Amino acid sequence: IAGWPLERPDRAGAMADGRLLFMDNEHYALVDALPYIDTQLGAAEVARQVKELIDDEMTRFAPRDYLADLPYPELPLFSSQVMRAEKERIEAGQPMAGIDVSKYRVEQPEGLPAQDHASWRKAATSAQMQLEYNRLRLTNLEMLERWGGKAWIAHSAVVRATERELLGEVTGLRAEREEVNKKRKLDQISCGNELRRLAYELDRYRSDNSEVEEGLRQAEQEVARLRQMAADRDVDISMVDREAAAA
Repeated sequence: IAGWPLERPDRAGAMADGRLLFMDNEHYALVDALPYIDTQLGAAEVARQVKELIDDEMTRFAPRDYLADLPYPELPLFSSQVMRAEKERIEAGQPMAGIDVSKYRVEQPEGLPAQDHASWRKAATSAQMQLEYNRLRLTNLEMLERWGGKAWIAHSAVVRATERELLGEVTGLRAEREEVNKKRKLDQISCGNELRRLAYELDRYRSDNSEVEEGLRQAEQEVARLRQMAADRDVDISMVDREAAAA
């Protein structure tokens, strides 16, 4: 948490107007939702070339901060005075202070402090505090011995019920995710079949057009040959060939 700001800045900005995160990408409008079916990735050579292109792009890719325009989450726990002081200590590089165990020791005043009434009172207070701690420990042990088993059984039942509930939610979410993935896969397969059908029709139309163009070329050559033959024999074909007559 050393790098986290103590105050959450007002950075709603671009996200407040309803813009989505992907809209921050440059040229995002050029990406459409049409399915892409690649039938060549099965070839080892094509897969190798694709991998090389991706690796080359990654070497030149400059990562960006995709969360720059998002507001910081609400973290009231990290804004407390204790966390502020701890963050300042970490930033200053100061060591963490250890636990003060002196208050748990009961020592008899010796030497000059033995003549001081306040020292004896402090020692008596410390002894009384340790006795109270031990009494509380004994009370907790007695309660644990008497009620610990039943409390653990009740706690285990609550934990198991919570686990079943969370497991049900996880199972439901996984089922929903699986349905979404299946639908996307079926849509992709359906679009792939449609694209392949359209590609087949396009190739067939191109082939038919090529055959028609070749037939027209041969027919034009035959017509030109017949016209030339009629001209050589001085035969009038204006009654059957209007184009020749118009020419």
